[in-house]
Amino acid sequence: MATSNSKSTVILAFSVNLFIALIKFFIWGITGSSAFFSEAIHSVVDSSNQAMLWYGQTQSGSGPNAKYPLGRGKEEYFWALVVAVVFFTLGGIVSLQHGIEALSHPKKLENLPISIAVLVFSILLETYVLIKATKEIKKGEKKDSKIMGLLRKSTDGSLVAIIVEDFAATLGLIIALIGVSLSYFTGNSIYDGASSILIGILLMVSGLFLGYEMKHLIVGESVDPSIKKSIYELINNYEGIKKIIQIDIVVIGKDAYLLLGNIDYHDKLDDMQISEINNQLFDQIKKEHPKVSDIFINTVSD
Repeated sequence: MATSNSKSTVILAFSVNLFIALIKFFIWGITGSSAFFSEAIHSVVDSSNQAMLWYGQTQSGSGPNAKYPLGRGKEEYFWALVVAVVFFTLGGIVSLQHGIEALSHPKKLENLPISIAVLVFSILLETYVLIKATKEIKKGEKKDSKIMGLLRKSTDGSLVAIIVEDFAATLGLIIALIGVSLSYFTGNSIYDGASSILIGILLMVSGLFLGYEMKHLIVGESVDPSIKKSIYELINNYEGIKKIIQIDIVVIGKDAYLLLGNIDYHDKLDDMQISEINNQLFDQIKKEHPKVSDIFINTVSD
């Protein structure tokens, strides 16, 4: 379930985004920049999202009980999906509307040098969080692993959401910096409004991507084929097993897999011997694949 490292990354992201949001609203108040308003809304959305992710991590860490026999591991994915919806609607659509309004009714921007300095500072903070989250998702992976592949492969919904959010935040800040800088040097506020629209589109695309990834984890995505093949071979070569009829392994939470199987044992084995084989087999599977948290094997006759 959720690790302390993953939780600390979420808490760090929450603190940074809340701090940046307060600064952005202050700068928006003294400049009237549309891009700054969009970025301030973006940071507020990020902060509320990270609070939801933290809550999801806490709930998903609850162990199995009578009501939830397999635990609540997937609750983290539900809250990450809520984050995707908020990202798309409150973040993307509001920024888009504000940018269109700024283009329709342009106004002179004030104190732009202060805006530029704050944007640069915010980019450095968001980049720090993004690097930390990226290092976290790369732990135990090959050095040349691509981030996009890791995002699709990871079962850590909160960490995936943080990376998507902070990538969008960093890129959004860069877009805002370009828009505000062009407005400052040209004296034309149209660039500020255009950057707000681009930020809105960025947030909407990021929300769609995050929602798409969470959908697979909530529905019950199968594990990586290489993992399934390794477990299949381990079971198939185990003494006393005649044939594997069917094996399915699905994600039920962060670093937690559920194994369901139908296995045909040799006819000479009685129930007591089959039970002993299963106990040994389960121990071996969990030793070699510790992410397999639950195993259910059904004995069938060929």
